[in-house]
Amino acid sequence: MVAIPPDEQPAPAEPLSLRTIIGLAILSLGSFLVGAMLTVVIPVLPNIAREMGGGDVAVAVQMLIAMPMLGLVLGGFGAGFLFRRFQPRTVFLGGLVAYGLIGVAGFGLSLPLLIGSRLLIGIVAAVIAAASTALVGERVPERLRPRVLGWSVAGAAALGILAMIASGRIADAYGWRTSFLLFPVIGGLMFALVATCSSPSPATIRETTVGARDWRGLAALWPVFVFVVLVNMTAFTTNSQSSFLLAEIGVDSAQGRAQMMGINQALIFATAILFPVARRLIGMGMLPFVILGIIGGGLLLFARAHDMATAAIGLALLGIGNGLLFPYQSNLLLQRARPDLRGQAAGLVVSCQFLADAINPLILGPVIILFGLRTAIAWVGILTLAGCALALVAGLRSRAATPAPAGVA
Repeated sequence: MVAIPPDEQPAPAEPLSLRTIIGLAILSLGSFLVGAMLTVVIPVLPNIAREMGGGDVAVAVQMLIAMPMLGLVLGGFGAGFLFRRFQPRTVFLGGLVAYGLIGVAGFGLSLPLLIGSRLLIGIVAAVIAAASTALVGERVPERLRPRVLGWSVAGAAALGILAMIASGRIADAYGWRTSFLLFPVIGGLMFALVATCSSPSPATIRETTVGARDWRGLAALWPVFVFVVLVNMTAFTTNSQSSFLLAEIGVDSAQGRAQMMGINQALIFATAILFPVARRLIGMGMLPFVILGIIGGGLLLFARAHDMATAAIGLALLGIGNGLLFPYQSNLLLQRARPDLRGQAAGLVVSCQFLADAINPLILGPVIILFGLRTAIAWVGILTLAGCALALVAGLRSRAATPAPAGVA
């Protein structure tokens, strides 16, 4: 049987030393590894397309985004297998090693093999992200989780800006392949900090197979999984298409595109820090309405952008929406999942999130060919605003049925 810890008692508390704070900070940054897997590559996508021949090759280059998304879907399911056999911190450390080794392979691979390696790094990143969410649930009391989750998303966004800008500058100076050397640097540094600044996860007794009780507990979370799929199908448009629209506007260098997309990351950073305040003032039930409204408006504005100023405002709105979305869905999961199932549930949330993200470029690719990039982005914005209206109705019903509890900033 599974030994179930008390619901809101994380691992035995360590002295609040600088070492402990650093360790918890790195353990909570799983989303940064997922983001870096994308932000390191996104600024150089047009460079890769030009080197490989341009034209229809740009559609093949889209697979450099779609394949890691597919890997994240597969890795989320595989994470459940690992969590039944290893502790979350062990999974996190092993994932960092694989992340660096697979990422650096892109330095010398042909385009078909590079696409294959992107599938593998997506699998690894999913496992790391699930372990990170489980570790927050394991080591942080419930009253502090919104704050920790908000800061972790903010930290991931800030580091994502640095990774994106570094990738663009390195690509402009030494070629796009050199950007892939960032992966072992990131993985190695984080491994060293986790290994030296955090303690092992507490041992639990687990069966080697999943019982029906576990599956019932996971099935009860289906509203969380559906929400993650639907919202992330729209939110990921920023990552998959922004560099191509910026290139169309006239931002020709990888560094310039990285700096423009850094606006999006900067707003994710600022908004995620304020997530506990938004949760308290707006309420968990109404946050989906706010998130979808901001993302939908940002997509419509970005689709109409013909100058950098308008594009920057659109990217800023999308950053605000994503800055609320990412800590919201993690907080929702940790609120509803049983403590002993958090690792497996986090893996399934990662699968749902990036199943939606993988669908995005696969669907938009043919739509872009038929109707153009701007029209495709605009239609995603319209559908997002339709979802916003439904979220308003659901949020008002939820608020009428149960008054929102007072949050803790």
